[in-house]
This record gives sequence, structure tokens and C-alpha cells, in this order.
Amino acid sequence: MDDSIENLNDNEIPEVPPAVVAAGIVAAAVALGVIGWMLFRSRRPRPLMERLQGAIPGRVRELPTELQARIRRAK
Repeated sequence: MDDSIENLNDNEIPEVPPAVVAAGIVAAAVALGVIGWMLFRSRRPRPLMERLQGAIPGRVRELPTELQARIRRAK
């Protein structure tokens, strides 16, 4: 065991190419950006119109405009 440690030279340690290091940094930055965007989207309140449109079923939104006008007048 002692012989193997003594025989190690600095030249035997493989060096990571700069391109691999750069690719790792870019991948980490993209991952952090995506996570940040996901957190931002989940915490930001949706606008009122977006919430209302999400609450109304699609069938009601697809009613003819004449029928929609009648419903508005009835309210």
C-alpha cells in the first residue's frame, strides 16, 4: 500500500479538459435557470382574467355570442 502511494506522480492524475468544465458550468446554469423559472411561475399570482377563464368550463365559453348576451342581460 505504501509503495503504491509513493509511486504516484502528479502527472498520473487525469486532468479534465476545459471544454468539459465549460459544458458542466453551462449545464448547471441552465438547470438553475429552469428551477428558478419554475419557482417564479408557481409563486406568481395569475391575473384575474386568466383565473376566471380557467374556472369557466370550455362549453360555456363556446356558446354563441347571442346566447352569451342573453345570459349577461339576465344577470
